[in-house]
Amino acid sequence: MLASLTQNWGFMRIIRLVIGGYALVEAIRASDVLIGIMGTVLVGMALFNLGCGAQGCGVPTSRTKTTHSDDVDYEEVLSK
Repeated sequence: MLASLTQNWGFMRIIRLVIGGYALVEAIRASDVLIGIMGTVLVGMALFNLGCGAQGCGVPTSRTKTTHSDDVDYEEVLSK
């Protein structure tokens, strides 16, 4: 858990922390709950390194090789 907080600090992670901190300060100043929730989410994403990075939220590819059948069955659909 401590390694998650102290390693891999990139540009976007720092930006999330700064914007989230600013949103929390402004939410306290303005007594705005919605901005406070959004600021908390951004700070949490930055601290725990959650969320999508610059590459997007891609699904990791499987390392096992799968075989696909090249035979495809088609059904003809006729209009009336």
